[in-house]
Amino acid sequence: MATVPTLRGPVEINELGITMMHEGLCFPKEPALQAQGMDYQVRLLKRAVEVGIHTLAEACPWPNVAQMVEANRQVPQIHVILSTGTFLEQAAPPHVRSLDEAAMAERMRRHIVTGFEGFEGQVKAGMIRLGSINQNLSDWEKRSFRAAAKVQRETGVPIGVHSCVGAQAQMQYLKECGADLSKVIFAHVEAKFGWEGRTREQEADYLTAVLQEGAYLLHNNFGFDFDTPFEDLVYLLNEWEKRGFSGQIFISVDVNWEFDKDGVIWHEAQKQHPHTGKRDYAYMITDAIPSLMKAGVTFPRIVRYLVQNPRKIFAPR
Repeated sequence: MATVPTLRGPVEINELGITMMHEGLCFPKEPALQAQGMDYQVRLLKRAVEVGIHTLAEACPWPNVAQMVEANRQVPQIHVILSTGTFLEQAAPPHVRSLDEAAMAERMRRHIVTGFEGFEGQVKAGMIRLGSINQNLSDWEKRSFRAAAKVQRETGVPIGVHSCVGAQAQMQYLKECGADLSKVIFAHVEAKFGWEGRTREQEADYLTAVLQEGAYLLHNNFGFDFDTPFEDLVYLLNEWEKRGFSGQIFISVDVNWEFDKDGVIWHEAQKQHPHTGKRDYAYMITDAIPSLMKAGVTFPRIVRYLVQNPRKIFAPR
């Protein structure tokens, strides 16, 4: 049986269960806040388990593996799949930003085949993360895309792309680089600030070109109506069903949080939009799915997004 590497070792694909394909495990860098941060992260993982979530795919390509291993030790009921890669140049730490193409590829390959530094043979990456800022990829982004395509061809692992803007351009460049598009996920594509003036109908046509190449789309703006009105999110999901692409769709929350200077925990956008503070992993089960079903999205479709499609993208070629 094919397996996927996780924090606690390889897991059979059929055991992944309910899988959220784009999430974050967060830990503060300040030593004085690390214990509190660990307690909070463990609490979020336990709540995910309580509502029936089985697997999280962690999106950061430079993970704090030691702290993640400890959090998973305290909540062993959940599987965590780690990522390697480059993400966005301005967000990358210096040791990643300074790499040339060959070094980028070697780093990705090492994390996938051998494991992360200090955890060789124990904790390996199961995904590659990329990203770009707009339609015109920078030289650094092109290097990282070429490196990822090369390593993906060698290893068969999926690629997840930060795609608020320019999913078509990203897809086309990965295709030119020889990537297997049936193992590529374009995330955040529902964010309206990245639609470049297109209507939702035009955006559906724009993204259909990506789906027709066999790639996947990931939607995560549940509770983020200021970026994507819920009715537009439902519209897109319904369009994928009508057009025959529900087998290429994921839904997730993209949980991320941080401490402020006073040691208070804030979830993404919570200061401006207080209701987003409730967007933990469990939010998918407690809020997002009930809202989708109330809007007419059927339970079999939700199972496809959260169970069947993750199994499919991790399956061997």
